[in-house]
Amino acid sequence: MADNFLESPTPHILLVDDEPDTLQLLKKILQADGYTISLANNGREALERLKEEPVALVLLDVVMPELDGIAVLEEIRKTDTVTGVIMVSALSSEDLVIQAMLKGADDFVNKPFKLKQIRIRIRQALEKSRLRRENVSLQRELQIAHDKLRTLFSRYMAQPVVEQLLASPSLPSLGGERQITTVLFMDFCDFTSMAHQLEPDATLHILNQHLALVADAILEENGIIDKFVGDGAMALFNVPFAQDDHALRAVRTGLAIRDKVRQLNQHHSPSLSIRVGIHTGETVVGNIGTQQLMNYTAIGDTVNLAKRLQEEAEANTVVISESTYRLLPPDLVEMTPLGQRVVKGRRTPVNIYRLERLLQKSEV
Repeated sequence: MADNFLESPTPHILLVDDEPDTLQLLKKILQADGYTISLANNGREALERLKEEPVALVLLDVVMPELDGIAVLEEIRKTDTVTGVIMVSALSSEDLVIQAMLKGADDFVNKPFKLKQIRIRIRQALEKSRLRRENVSLQRELQIAHDKLRTLFSRYMAQPVVEQLLASPSLPSLGGERQITTVLFMDFCDFTSMAHQLEPDATLHILNQHLALVADAILEENGIIDKFVGDGAMALFNVPFAQDDHALRAVRTGLAIRDKVRQLNQHHSPSLSIRVGIHTGETVVGNIGTQQLMNYTAIGDTVNLAKRLQEEAEANTVVISESTYRLLPPDLVEMTPLGQRVVKGRRTPVNIYRLERLLQKSEV
């Protein structure tokens, strides 16, 4: 039912009764009080009227042929919980009153009634209906605001983190917890030189087009896009919820990024190449920054090493560490050992592997 009658100075009332004299008398009295009146002679006609026009209140007789007032009330409340309903009956039964109220009536008036009494009951029922409609409107506005807030949050942080924040009864605070995390870093090779040759808006379009593929690959494996860093991205696996196969998810993501970008480059110019580094280890995951501005992220040597592995990778390759390699199911991934490398910022060499492809079950 429409809500436009809320702004009307003359509330619309539907009178339902199988006694014509009663209908005409009530109609004359209530019209004199300033109400807009519609009539229905039986329950089925009342339901048709309600489909055709919005009303603020239904004055509904209980005893009618074909479809009685209780049945009409039930039909109304199946789809409409806000329109006011006053049941009217010559039957004086406590059980009937209780039944009507349990079915959703706002009031029950016994016939014969005094005009002063019915006027008061109508005003009270209209006020109840107005408050219910106002509450529905406020709930709708609140839901719209909530959905907008959720959408805004999800544009700037990972969806699982958004859900966790919204579900928490308290505001987020600084700090984090230690946990095993698989960290993936990627960036585009020679992006700076390409950007030097193009207009800024063209550069932005190309970058966003490629990063969309990267984001899709991460989200398909339920990874967390931690941040976009210039022309690159950082992703986390096994956070904020545990994933038994987090290393494998990261590996599949890295290969998917490589393949998606390769496929795009077949139909795109200028083309971009990617480098991916993946490492698994202990990190501190949580809110880092200040009370005014926080970033949900992971920090620690694991993050640093994943970044260094990405820098070690050649164009269009995915490089992983020994710790990630050991967590992968045996014989599921084809890879090439690259031996030990001393990466920037470390004195101790690390074993690294270049991922080639995922093997099919028939090949294992």
